[in-house]
Amino acid sequence: RILEQIESREVLRPSMAKRATAGALAACSLTAAPLFLLPSGSREPSAVEVHASHRAPPENKALRNGTAYVVLGTSLASAAVLTAGVGQKQMPARTVMNAKTAASLESAPPPPPPPPPPFEPSKQLGAIAPLGFFDPLGFTRKGDKEGFNNLRSAELKHGRVAMMAALGAVTQHYVKLPGFEKVPAGMSAAVTAPGSYGLVCLLLFAAFYELAIWVQDPNKDPGDFGDPLGLGMYDDDMRNREIANGRFAMFAALGIIAADFFTGKDAVQQLPL
Repeated sequence: RILEQIESREVLRPSMAKRATAGALAACSLTAAPLFLLPSGSREPSAVEVHASHRAPPENKALRNGTAYVVLGTSLASAAVLTAGVGQKQMPARTVMNAKTAASLESAPPPPPPPPPPFEPSKQLGAIAPLGFFDPLGFTRKGDKEGFNNLRSAELKHGRVAMMAALGAVTQHYVKLPGFEKVPAGMSAAVTAPGSYGLVCLLLFAAFYELAIWVQDPNKDPGDFGDPLGLGMYDDDMRNREIANGRFAMFAALGIIAADFFTGKDAVQQLPL
């Protein structure tokens, strides 16, 4: 648009200069026209003119006056022509300056793109019915993507552990591993040998995988540690299901542990069967 305006101005300037020159000449010609005419005879001559008329013939007086008028009119017309010529000489300089301005505008770098919208935690995966965006304690902050990813990774890990813990709390009521037949079910297994030995081995195994194997890659989604079983089910729907089941399992495991401490009953015994 800027180039089009500049070109249109450059096209109009020569015509404007010509019109200005013609107007100047016309104005000067109209102004100088009376100078070529002799004075009207209706004006009464002054005393100086009457005295001069007795000393010089009328023909010489009219000739001198006409010559002065011609010289003065010619000077004014020449000044007008010179002024118009100077204006025309200045027009190419302005055109060159406008061309340089247009070239500088073309060579200028484009403006930077607008910044992206701030990171919105409530629009990420996991904001599903019936709870919607699940952050009851307000840990997340708008625009803090790194902090959100850390919290989401921790949520997925705790949810996976809780799902295995809730399933194990129900399974241990029916299944005993070899060497653990006399270990009671429930939370008391963690403080009864050889169940306590198994707890220590379990903690060491989890720490090894947490620090050496399941290390979060910043280039991957939070909680993405590969597909060890090759199920090929890593999509938004399955990820939402995992988050929802992990949240439910954390509440279930916490309820099982709390009820065991208060009643001394394992997960199955707590059920009204």
